[in-house]
Amino acid sequence: MWILRFFEQLGQDLRYALRNMATHPLFTATAVATLALGIGANTAIYSFMDAILLRALPVPHPEQLVVAQWHAPRQVPVIKGMIGSAHRYGQHGTLSPNFPFAAYQFLGSQDRNVFTTLFGYTYAHSFNVIAGGETESVTGGYVTGNYFRGLGVPPATGRLLDDTDDRAGAAPTVALSFDYWQRRFHGDPAVEGRSILINNLPFTVVGVTAPGFFGVDPQASPAFFLPIHAITTADQFPGMSPAAEERRRFLDEHFYWIEMMGRLRPGVRIEQAQAAMSARFHAFVAATAATPKDAEVLPELSLEEAGSGLDGLRRQYSKPLYVLMSMVAMILAIACANLANLLLARAAARRREIAVRLSVGASRARILRQMLTESVLLSVAGGALGLAVAFAGIRFITWLVANGRARFTLHATLDWPVLGFTFALAAVAGIVFGLAPAIQCTKIDFTPALKENRSQGESGHRRRFRPRLGRALMALQIAVSLLLVIGAGLFVRTLVNLNAIDVGFNRENLLLVNLNGRQGGYRDAALARFYAGLLDKFREIPGVRAASASSVPLVAQYVNDDKVIVPGRIHQSSDYTDILNVDPEFFETMQIPVVLGRGLERGDLATPTVAVVNQKFGLTFFGDANPIGRQFSLGSADSPLFQIVGVAKPAHYNSLQEKVQPVVYVPYTQNVAHLGQLFFEIRTAGPPTSIAAAVRRIVHDASPSVSISEITTQAQRIDQTIWQQRTFAELGTCFAVLALLIACVGLYGAMAYTVTRRTGEIGIRMALGAQRPAVVWMVLREVLAIAAAGLVLGFGAARLTTRYVESFLFGLKPNDPLAIAAAIGILLAAALAAGYLPAWRASRIDPAAALRNE
Repeated sequence: MWILRFFEQLGQDLRYALRNMATHPLFTATAVATLALGIGANTAIYSFMDAILLRALPVPHPEQLVVAQWHAPRQVPVIKGMIGSAHRYGQHGTLSPNFPFAAYQFLGSQDRNVFTTLFGYTYAHSFNVIAGGETESVTGGYVTGNYFRGLGVPPATGRLLDDTDDRAGAAPTVALSFDYWQRRFHGDPAVEGRSILINNLPFTVVGVTAPGFFGVDPQASPAFFLPIHAITTADQFPGMSPAAEERRRFLDEHFYWIEMMGRLRPGVRIEQAQAAMSARFHAFVAATAATPKDAEVLPELSLEEAGSGLDGLRRQYSKPLYVLMSMVAMILAIACANLANLLLARAAARRREIAVRLSVGASRARILRQMLTESVLLSVAGGALGLAVAFAGIRFITWLVANGRARFTLHATLDWPVLGFTFALAAVAGIVFGLAPAIQCTKIDFTPALKENRSQGESGHRRRFRPRLGRALMALQIAVSLLLVIGAGLFVRTLVNLNAIDVGFNRENLLLVNLNGRQGGYRDAALARFYAGLLDKFREIPGVRAASASSVPLVAQYVNDDKVIVPGRIHQSSDYTDILNVDPEFFETMQIPVVLGRGLERGDLATPTVAVVNQKFGLTFFGDANPIGRQFSLGSADSPLFQIVGVAKPAHYNSLQEKVQPVVYVPYTQNVAHLGQLFFEIRTAGPPTSIAAAVRRIVHDASPSVSISEITTQAQRIDQTIWQQRTFAELGTCFAVLALLIACVGLYGAMAYTVTRRTGEIGIRMALGAQRPAVVWMVLREVLAIAAAGLVLGFGAARLTTRYVESFLFGLKPNDPLAIAAAIGILLAAALAAGYLPAWRASRIDPAAALRNE
């Protein structure tokens, strides 16, 4: 009976709350809209946290998966095959996911008591695919034969790769991802057994993975999976024959390239697996050490939980997401404080109603539950509307972070966990902002309250308590708003500093085109002629001023570096230079001035023994700003000598944040056997994207088997390297404006309520001779007092918290005085603007009407 009575009373409370909401539509709309903004912003950011940090791999029992990595206990020698052309690896504490294939085989043969399966893979490969007469460039992956068995992934159609596919001499097969099957083949069930060309080689489709499966790396999301033994035939390795590459990949015990993941046996803890596998890895490294000195410093194996997949996305996005989540949590706190203030004012107006209910027998607990029901119902309505805000926010944030990238694989959705978070947050918010007003309502002496009429309002200490609590809530809103405005100011100034950097070349009106002719079947001299022919065609496009090519683009986080050997100079461990293989017209196209000597010329393509260096190179390796005529070699002393013929102005190579490094420019045909993908730079008279269609047509006409991997502008490329700073600046500004808007609405409402409650007092003051400016100042003085208290609190909090975003700043400190002063000025102006209208209305009160009302 108690349960039935509880639900009966709950139904009564809900009906009464709905009637109240309908009776006061303006209050309801303000409350719901304010909460919708706060809850929607939190839901949008949480959806990204769920996609990156919380969501498990779509495989059975993901908690059993672990990924293998290793790190050096202290500085170790250079290891072949690591990511980065110079392979400067082995720093203490740095984790590497790469292992030799021989280590994978050795550990896989020893794992019977630890893993049910140990499988290998390598991702982030771009492939040229021809299917149905259409050519495109997509990302794929290589996996061992037990990859799908280890993950427990079923096929959507056909079968997936197994051990019979992954062996030397096996028929070339491929398994498609479900999304790629839907997009490219429209879900055709007859795709099984179909042949497609991958890098100009035929592969037979054996099946399609289950829906939702994206591999073990959410960032890679391969379109298809190839057997790992097909890597020496499907990939085109510049300067190496398939046989030589096969020996290097599968027989070289010092070539680190494959990644490993395992599924723990039931009952085996990760600590037990760590101890067993570390000893085995030590044994392998010690047995294969090239020198006794190498055997003295053995790397440490580390097993990490992999239920959520590889942590590449987590490392990249986790800290930014925590910062953004903190910012939207502050917005929700402002919204809750705002509505608590409004509910306090509303509770004061309902004193007589509550007193009547208490006098006829209602308990204080019953009143408390009624008030909380109203506030929770408001918050749930705000949460429901917040889903629309979250949906728009997710699309906006995705567009903002992708920044024009066609292959952006991060996708946040409003799935059931996110929906659960939304309504849980709405319920908590309803309790938080409704609790204080509800308690205030129940602590009422109903006998005096019954004698009050609507004009008399509150009396005694209740009259003093509500303004004190209201002022505290308004000060809290201003303090939190100041934090957000200071944060936005720091992020905006960081973005301004980055955009103000002189990159050393003209980034405007420049189109970047990336393609790999080697994947289309071109080799060596034929590949060089193919690239040269494309350049000539690009230069003939109407509106093109110049065109060039380079091995990597500038300021795009591409790195190609090597050791510098100067005859007669003692080699230092830091003697590395960035390398750019370029066409002779590169300096003209990029508008990089050659300050000494000459640039590269057409004749240099046939005799690649000359180089142009930047000024930093001459000062670093020769101690001379004019190294014209000096010689050096790259890689080793046995390599051919380059003669410096020119010195170029320094230009940023890798990123905006990195200081200018030594750079050497050499002809891109210096070694045609190692010529692979190429980036074409095309300078236009108008918008560079206007010639994109003509570029695609030229490439297709030159070779239908070659596809463009990427086509974008140089400005977009640079923006992509500072996506984090740009995202913080734009989202931080949006959040700051939103917080200011909510705080100002709250301040305006509170001051308007104060003026209404003090109508009689103001009328008496004006009847006794108070002038209108004095009345305005009386109200604004209270606004300034509240603002000052909030600014003091906010300033103190900012001094304590802004250091946590120092790693996201560039060119300024967390306590930047300009950002703090601007934020304080903005908050003061906003507070005065919010308080001026109630003050102006107070100065227009008619004393006679006010006294009659009293």
